[in-house]
Amino acid sequence: MSPLLFLAALPLASAFLLEGSSTSYAQFRKWNPGLNGSLELEFKTEQPNGLLLYTDDGGTYDFFEVKLVEGALRLRYNLGGGAQILTVGRDLADGHWHKVQVKRDGEKTSLTVDGETQIKSSRGKEFFFGRLSSNSDVYVGGMPSWYNTKLTLLALPSVIFEPRFGGAVRNLVYSDDESPLPRRQEIRMKDHKVNFQKIEIA
Repeated sequence: MSPLLFLAALPLASAFLLEGSSTSYAQFRKWNPGLNGSLELEFKTEQPNGLLLYTDDGGTYDFFEVKLVEGALRLRYNLGGGAQILTVGRDLADGHWHKVQVKRDGEKTSLTVDGETQIKSSRGKEFFFGRLSSNSDVYVGGMPSWYNTKLTLLALPSVIFEPRFGGAVRNLVYSDDESPLPRRQEIRMKDHKVNFQKIEIA
């Protein structure tokens, strides 16, 4: 059975593990948040720092970077009017599951962790995130090494130097601007390094 079929056959409570090494990451299809898309996932780790998720518009200026910083979750993003930062939670590297949601609502963007929400409004007049045709894939846990020689394809080149996330991730779900029904995402089997295992729901 291929790895992709194996993943699809696992129950919803399953998770994938990222070892946090220099080659560890998982790759998912493009997300088109537009003006009203949303994205959510659950993670569990004991490491207080690490890149949890990144996607951008293909290297122009729009990006979403979600990372753990000293046990807090930080969303750094740009919709063209300058970078904004939202920080929610603390002591999240406690080995327990935590639920994260990033939501767009026009000029407003929110970050929610375990029910606690921070919201910011973007500056400027145009708040649309990229275009589906040129947006990057969604990367979880780290970035592919080939970006090291193609930094111009990144709207936030410094993301390549972020420490990688080591821990478990499950239930990555996102809705697109043109298709607001949330859909569970499956890993694209490329040059990633993850392990699959069944994780207890608790």
